[in-house]
Amino acid sequence: MPSVDAKAIENAHTFQSVINISDVRFEWGKLVVTLLSGEDKKAAIVRFPWVVGFRLLDEGDLLEFWPACSAANGWLFLIKKNGWFDLETTRQGFTREKGQGVFEYFVASQNSCLSVLSGEPPEVEVFNI
Repeated sequence: MPSVDAKAIENAHTFQSVINISDVRFEWGKLVVTLLSGEDKKAAIVRFPWVVGFRLLDEGDLLEFWPACSAANGWLFLIKKNGWFDLETTRQGFTREKGQGVFEYFVASQNSCLSVLSGEPPEVEVFNI
């Protein structure tokens, strides 16, 4: 699979050190992801209000996302092409089509990465801990 085409969508809140996904909670179609940066003493909460699917994998199993989604470029991305969504569309049993209001987002962290298929953009809150 070719490298992904991604756009960083979280530029307002940057981290100087590594961040890690510490919690993923899914309830009633909503996904809440918590990330921690111990050295920065900051946490980020990312809320996806309308999720149709998500996957969490070790970053080593997602090499097609690098370098576009590397920490040097950000930590929250909109995937435009060649991501998990496009991979799923190659399966015969996958019925969703691009353009039907589903977008792919990617949360990159040091310990694992999260792909999210959502009908609405995420809300981000960053605060000191």
